[in-house]
Amino acid sequence: MKHAQISLSGGFTLIEVVLASVAAALILAAVYGVFQHALNLRDSDTQRTADSRARLRVSKIIRNDLRNAYVSGGLFASTIIGDAAGTNGGNSGFPGYLDITTTTGKDTDDNLYGDVQQVEYYIVSSTTGDEVNGGGDLVRTVTRDLLDQQPQPQQQEIMPGVQSMQVAFYDGTNWQTSWDYETSGSSSAATTGSTSSSGSSGATLPVAIRVDIQQVAPTAKDTPPPQIEVLVPFTTQPFYSPTPAPSASPS
Repeated sequence: MKHAQISLSGGFTLIEVVLASVAAALILAAVYGVFQHALNLRDSDTQRTADSRARLRVSKIIRNDLRNAYVSGGLFASTIIGDAAGTNGGNSGFPGYLDITTTTGKDTDDNLYGDVQQVEYYIVSSTTGDEVNGGGDLVRTVTRDLLDQQPQPQQQEIMPGVQSMQVAFYDGTNWQTSWDYETSGSSSAATTGSTSSSGSSGATLPVAIRVDIQQVAPTAKDTPPPQIEVLVPFTTQPFYSPTPAPSASPS
């Protein structure tokens, strides 16, 4: 009886191994490219979302301060100073300065404050390296105690990478690049900020205030983001205490 013999191959040839390796490498490269593209899209979307939130936050802070601006007509809360070309008393090399009094103050866990506070906006040199692209940090300086003879303002950084802060005031006819409002008894207008000749001063309030913030481009290859514009009608009116009526003589 004869037995059938079966011949089995001992393995793959060198050409088959090379072809399989090349095919596997091509598949892995395609998968890696798709994965890397997905990561780039995720990072780009995350950055855009963070930038949009930061811009929205800055707009909300400035708009809230302007909407809640307060003018007492007396010694305190009696100044509105702004200048598109001015700086914080020469301490900043970036254009744009705004100084107003608002009722946006809130108590903290450690201290109790009144709601009236003095708020200043200006740009300082960047602490994150954005000055390479010509940008600085937009800060909001808050003075909580207006009765303090030596106040300790608190400086809050609200946006990095800012090139300029253009401030404009509408007088009912034209937009002015500076404003200097002061009532009798106020001396802060002479010591804070700077104004230009194309502005208005005296005991007159603006009809509206506009703040335009221009950021720098993230890199030299990118274009700068669009301006952040905050336009608020200025509805605040100074409050003057009426002259008390003379008391009636006793009958």
